[in-house]
Amino acid sequence: MKRLTLARAVAAACGAVAVSQATAAPPEDLSACGAIADPTERLACYDRLAGRPAAPAPAPVAAKPAVAAPSAAAPVATSPIVAVPPAAAPPAPAAAVPAAQSGSAAKPATAGAAAATSFGSYSAEHPTAPALPQTLSARVIKLGKTIDGRPTVTLEGGALWLLDEADPLLAVGDTVTISRGAFTSFLLETPTKRLHHVRRIS
Repeated sequence: MKRLTLARAVAAACGAVAVSQATAAPPEDLSACGAIADPTERLACYDRLAGRPAAPAPAPVAAKPAVAAPSAAAPVATSPIVAVPPAAAPPAPAAAVPAAQSGSAAKPATAGAAAATSFGSYSAEHPTAPALPQTLSARVIKLGKTIDGRPTVTLEGGALWLLDEADPLLAVGDTVTISRGAFTSFLLETPTKRLHHVRRIS
């Protein structure tokens, strides 16, 4: 029994040595792989001898495009600098004159000041009328009549007077005198000392 077991063990050992010798790579193949300079290809060669599947080759890395450095001698184009003159400032608007300072508002203020000064003073509130001339002497330049036939006399300056009656002795060129009478009446005296009630109509 012991002999049979020992014989089986020896047979198994011999089989294992035969298998290992059959799978071992020949020395010349190992030398060929060792002569490869590229490490990636050399590793792939060893994997093939060992029976391992070849690893996928890494994707090639795209080379970055070279950027050309600007030449120091090449001139760099620059935009010209144009000086822009400053914009003229708009004219200042004319200051508005308040209504209280205008001429139209100044008159009521002046009148009010004058009224305050003269208030209650009879002589200031009732000024004396200027003295009127009592007589007027002028030369006759025209004798005429109205539409209804009443006599008129035109004096120098264009004043037209209406006579109460005709005077045959009065002539153009005579100098007459007109005086004030009672109740706003007027008397005309001719060079012959004749008196006529007269009234100015223009």
